[in-house]
Amino acid sequence: MKKLLILFTVSVFLFIGCLEKEEVQKEAPAVEKTPVVAVVPAKEETYSPVLEFGGSFKPFREANLSARMPGKIKKIHYKEGATVPKGSVIVTLSGEMAEAAEAELEAVEKDYERVKDLVDSGVLPQQQLDHLEAKLNASKAKVKMTKENMEIIAPFDGMVAEHMLREGEEFMLLNPGLTPGFSHANGIIRFMDLNKLFLEIQVDEKELPLIQKIKDIEVVADAYPDTKIKGKIYSTETLVSVISRTAVVKIEINNAKKLIKPGMFGRVKISLPEIKAVMVPRLAVARQAGTNQHYLFVVENNVALRKEIEILEDLGDFYAVKGVGSGEMVVSAGKTKLKDNIPVTVSSK
Repeated sequence: MKKLLILFTVSVFLFIGCLEKEEVQKEAPAVEKTPVVAVVPAKEETYSPVLEFGGSFKPFREANLSARMPGKIKKIHYKEGATVPKGSVIVTLSGEMAEAAEAELEAVEKDYERVKDLVDSGVLPQQQLDHLEAKLNASKAKVKMTKENMEIIAPFDGMVAEHMLREGEEFMLLNPGLTPGFSHANGIIRFMDLNKLFLEIQVDEKELPLIQKIKDIEVVADAYPDTKIKGKIYSTETLVSVISRTAVVKIEINNAKKLIKPGMFGRVKISLPEIKAVMVPRLAVARQAGTNQHYLFVVENNVALRKEIEILEDLGDFYAVKGVGSGEMVVSAGKTKLKDNIPVTVSSK
């Protein structure tokens, strides 16, 4: 019995000891491991910045053709989409007004001859003939203008873009064409020169000086993404918008095949002269959540330091950046485990 009591007592002490040892092990603080990172040196290299813009294609020349006085449209000689040489008659108006003007001229000519005879005979004074001569000249001018107004002539080689009125309709001096994106003046025919086109883009005031001397510009229409077109700057708006701080720049392209239509959307890439900048791997850069602010980590004396950067250009696998010096060791792997100013171990792999 005494032996059993001794064995029981020893077992209890052993059990308590094990519990205390386990409790001590639980309370012992975990040893924090130093993050292991890979680094690469930031390098200063030369690259060509590229500016990208989007805009709409517009006709090189455009005219809303109309008559100088009201009249009925007798004949439209070209359908919409037809190519018309310069000097061709596009529209013929009815001749009622011309006939009326000729009848008026004939009556004035008869009055003039009758009064002239009376003046030559001394029956009427010269002043009355002078007055009638002025009326005769006005009637002749009216007949000439009316006859010229019966035909609408193509002012340049172009295409009939739209019949704003149809045959048999009356042309009034106020007949606005309201096609969005193009001119809104009154007329009978909307006429365009499409052998060349303008691509109009909005350029920021800071970028305007950079593109003024650029000669080669790559243009791509969204409708034909695999076709690259050469363009050149035609003109730049004199005024900069006080709201957007941009100016309209017109880029001229050749469109002899009439592939691109006015109103289509196009994109432009403008390569600027080469400059130097510090390059870092794309994987080294992180973005602050909820902002457009970017940062990375550099390692100095085995300590990770966070640096805010500005991305100057996206070059695929690399960024051209501002905020890091050439030669600084940039963390390329393991950045997700880092905080500012913590010790790190640089991987030797």
